[in-house]
Amino acid sequence: MADWVFFDLNGTLVDPGVLIEPRELALDALDHANVLAMITTLGGRDAPFRDLLEAALRRLLQRDGRDPGEAAEALERLPRMPAFPEAQAALRALRDAGFRLAVLTQSAVESAEAVLAGAGLELDRVLSASPFKPDPRAYEPARGGWFVAAHWWDVAGAAGAGLETAWVSRDDRVYPRVVPQPRISAPDLLSAAEAIVSAGPAAGGSPPG
Repeated sequence: MADWVFFDLNGTLVDPGVLIEPRELALDALDHANVLAMITTLGGRDAPFRDLLEAALRRLLQRDGRDPGEAAEALERLPRMPAFPEAQAALRALRDAGFRLAVLTQSAVESAEAVLAGAGLELDRVLSASPFKPDPRAYEPARGGWFVAAHWWDVAGAAGAGLETAWVSRDDRVYPRVVPQPRISAPDLLSAAEAIVSAGPAAGGSPPG
């Protein structure tokens, strides 16, 4: 079986900055939505990630004195999030090296597939995290493979669950010291992909399924 590289989707392969202006607001909303996802998981509850993102957008808009109704327009742009400029080259480099590619995302599979199609990205598998990341159980489908994300908390969760990890520092910039560290740190997806190719298959072999 081929070795696998799993990617986070939103903020890693595709740019959520187009959802609303300024870009920083969109990135903050995604971070807030992931905090809500963590709280939801800790409480033993479940919720569609889209609903959590809407709640985060509405809160931040209202906090900034803007119309919370702008959140609905932002969510309509989800399927139109563009791939980061180097994403195609990164995926191609990994495929050429014999890796198979997957997405492990907080989003529902149907939503993730729509985003990937809109961004022109093709991967071999699309999986929805259950429970939400960074619960260690969320990373079970990726065990034995590489995991790539642009969110330090996601990388820390995957590293803590025993995965080989690559952190793309595009927006987070600084990785905290007190959590499990990535094997690879890179400024963009292509650099991360090239480092994974150089490192070779993850220890432990291919993930199940």
